[in-house]
Amino acid sequence: MFKNLLIITLLFYSFSTKSNTFSEVFGSEGAAGIENPKTRSLSYTLQYSTLIGSIGYVAKQLHDTGFLEPLGYTPKQFEKLSPLAYKKNFITDKHSASIIGVNQRVDELNYVNNLKKKLVQNRYSIRSIESRNTGNFVKSVNNISNRLSVIERYYDK
Repeated sequence: MFKNLLIITLLFYSFSTKSNTFSEVFGSEGAAGIENPKTRSLSYTLQYSTLIGSIGYVAKQLHDTGFLEPLGYTPKQFEKLSPLAYKKNFITDKHSASIIGVNQRVDELNYVNNLKKKLVQNRYSIRSIESRNTGNFVKSVNNISNRLSVIERYYDK
């Protein structure tokens, strides 16, 4: 929006002033350029446009980084990252809670299924062999503790 306004302003002044206006504003301004009210007006317009553009840019950066959040200006990307934290009037009834629980369970199952598919595709890769060996080690440790607990139970009798 601001960019379009700046372009329209520049075009308006470029067609309504003499052809040497841009050279006077951007080049060395002489006594003729200072005395010309159209040139002075264009110069002020460019200065104010630059100032407003800079202030707008800084304000947008402050907004996007969450600096203005204590004042109630929360960026949309924050709301997308955590809809539960930023959603207003969030009421959970029994039906929506069960839907959320089912969706979480479906996500977990999909994740496990995707991992299984990757393991099947890379059955003999170094990473899959290493993960199987690690899994076997964990199972072996669990089995040892189970065996020891069974031995202790029967040994005490």
